[in-house]
Amino acid sequence: MKLILVRHGQTDANKNGIIQGVDDNKLNSTGIEQAKEVGKELKKKYKIDMVFCSPLIRCVETLNNILEEYPIEGEIFMCKLIQERDFGEYTGVDEKNINEKELNQKTKLTEETGVEDIESLEKRSQLFLEDLKLEDGNKTVLVISHHGPIRMMINKLTGKNLDDIKVENGKILEFDIDTE
Repeated sequence: MKLILVRHGQTDANKNGIIQGVDDNKLNSTGIEQAKEVGKELKKKYKIDMVFCSPLIRCVETLNNILEEYPIEGEIFMCKLIQERDFGEYTGVDEKNINEKELNQKTKLTEETGVEDIESLEKRSQLFLEDLKLEDGNKTVLVISHHGPIRMMINKLTGKNLDDIKVENGKILEFDIDTE
């Protein structure tokens, strides 16, 4: 199966280094342009058979802008498994004021502040990839998601260390996965 991962287009929160989590932020003008460019590139290179999209508005807007450039005929599914991690009370905080390593540790503080633990994000991402293996191995699947889930998927697909994986807004990442 050909798996195409796309992180949603840029939002003002991305531009300003603000943690979004599950906040529903819209794309900014750069994000809209990024999504349209992704649509043009996808149309040139792929026949998309199926789409999975996070239900958060920045991903839905990315999908809608892609569809303006490339009217994909395959099935489209909204999927909460690939939704961004909930950062609880850290949502809306400047990334510079956060210690990511601390945020990724399961502690009383992260539990009390409503932060979804990193293991939960990992399990959701793994479950999504396992579910994909049930699909026809000849399909080309587009996934529109977020930094966290995409990093987890890349980690599972390649074995790369999470700290070494950076995913830019509106970029296409392609993987061949074995569905056997």
